Amino acid sequence: MIRTMIRGLGLLVAVLVVGMLGFSAFQPGGLPGSLIDLQGNGTTSDDATVRIDADGTTGSVPGGSVPGGSVPGGVPARPVNAVAMTVEHVHDGDTLFLRAAQPNSPAGSTDAVKVRLIGIDTPEIGDQAECFGDEATRALRALAPDESTVWITADREPADRYGRSLFYLWTDDGRFVNYELIAAGAAESLNIAPNDAYYPLLRATEDAATKAGTGMWGAC
Repeated sequence: MIRTMIRGLGLLVAVLVVGMLGFSAFQPGGLPGSLIDLQGNGTTSDDATVRIDADGTTGSVPGGSVPGGSVPGGVPARPVNAVAMTVEHVHDGDTLFLRAAQPNSPAGSTDAVKVRLIGIDTPEIGDQAECFGDEATRALRALAPDESTVWITADREPADRYGRSLFYLWTDDGRFVNYELIAAGAAESLNIAPNDAYYPLLRATEDAATKAGTGMWGAC
């Protein structure tokens, strides 16, 4: 008799627990976070997805990256040690001139410095013009207009053999410019050791853009 009563009590408890879980599942917010995985990683996100059109215009959905963190897909947000500089002029899709308000470790003076973006290569313009060169230039100008503030970091070698400063570039609102240009099909990845901190990401992004026929991969 006692065993029968214990079994009956256990069954009653099980029914009550299942009922409570079922009730919770239909309430706003659903089950507790420990019992349900919202996005495969236990989180939800409103981070921005940025688009650069072939004509150099940009767009995004609400949200944005957090300095020192990352955005969906492993794209690095602006590092906390990045240095602010002002855009003086964009020469082409991967080269521009920047100046600092005061000397800093990447830029030793307040004079304008010629900067080559690390890890990317864009079609040529001018006498040696190549397909999509003008579009790539417009894309960089859209991301980094004259007199806008951008944020830079260097890699292992701060300059190339031509005396150009080698930087990764972020916009003031946190977009990783080197990545954005490749994602838009305005640039291809370029690996020149030892400056290869973000090369795996840039190469994977190029592969995706090529497969999708984005930008120059569908126009040239």
